[in-house]
Amino acid sequence: MKQESINRASMPDANRYVMSPGGTLVCISDVDAEDRYAHGPYSCLACGHIMVPALGRVRKHHFKHKAGRPADCHHETYLHQLAKKILFETISDAMVAGRQYPLIRSRDIVCNHFVEPHGITCTNQRLPFPEDIASRFDHIDIEKGVNGFVADILLSSIATGDRMLLEIAVTHHCDDAKIASGLDIVEIMIKTEDHIEQLKRGLDATSGSVQYHNAKTLVPIRQNCTAPCKASGLALLLFRNGKAWYSEVPLGADEYVTSDPQLVTYEVVDPKIGRGDRNWSTIKASLGDFIIRQAYDSGQNVRSCMICQHNGGCANDNDIYCIAKGRNMWMSSSATTCDAYFPPPTSDDARELLKF
Repeated sequence: MKQESINRASMPDANRYVMSPGGTLVCISDVDAEDRYAHGPYSCLACGHIMVPALGRVRKHHFKHKAGRPADCHHETYLHQLAKKILFETISDAMVAGRQYPLIRSRDIVCNHFVEPHGITCTNQRLPFPEDIASRFDHIDIEKGVNGFVADILLSSIATGDRMLLEIAVTHHCDDAKIASGLDIVEIMIKTEDHIEQLKRGLDATSGSVQYHNAKTLVPIRQNCTAPCKASGLALLLFRNGKAWYSEVPLGADEYVTSDPQLVTYEVVDPKIGRGDRNWSTIKASLGDFIIRQAYDSGQNVRSCMICQHNGGCANDNDIYCIAKGRNMWMSSSATTCDAYFPPPTSDDARELLKF
């Protein structure tokens, strides 16, 4: 069992909440200085000892033990009991009043925006999905047994048979055996009273303070992404001077490519989600095929070292060794002004040159 330590010596005898004689919580902010014991006598949630309100002018108002905090009264116990009580009361009130109490989870988005033009479906984005657990369940119990375990709070539904355990973790995380049971378990990490105040608004399983164990997978929602799209493609470009080269471009950003007045034609191929995963072999194969189709099938003016008969093979991803010059040449545009440029007569001959 995992355990985290809390420095008890650093915890002052100052609590925001106490228990009233009727078993309800009383917050220090609800105490009237003119009649400070109107809801009392007050007791500690952790040890049951008498608490008194401290309403001075210097320190923040709080409750403290009347005779000092006993040795067996631990702040982590107070936080655990307070979180259970507030969570139980909040969800119970929501059930009775017909209000929502959200459990926020992440839901996959299936974006089909680029299916037709590029044949890809993006599942790279997620959206928060609030599930109303106050309407999903019709019963709530505190410290209730289920399948041999005791839940801090047990939500259940007579109609569906669904059950959900809400577990408060202050120093001890949820037991491994309980998680392995397959029960729906929402584990809520609590460190301070402010964390507990957030429970009044709902539970956020997309945050680091709430974990949802054994959750059923939500059906993905089909809609176009609202976040900036990470889909990109390999743009193959042909310019008026015969230069043929490539560029990584965001899908759908045609203006990024077509804004150059010297551009003759282009194609976007090999669409992917994310960037930086194309190696030179993939680029060279796509670019070479593009060059051959433009030069031999479409009759375009293409001048590229890749299909020059003086091609001596790649020196690196940008240079090619020129047999005629006896040195490396920048394959992007060196051929556009080269007096030794000598392309082969047929596309089959050109493809042989691309086998380097």
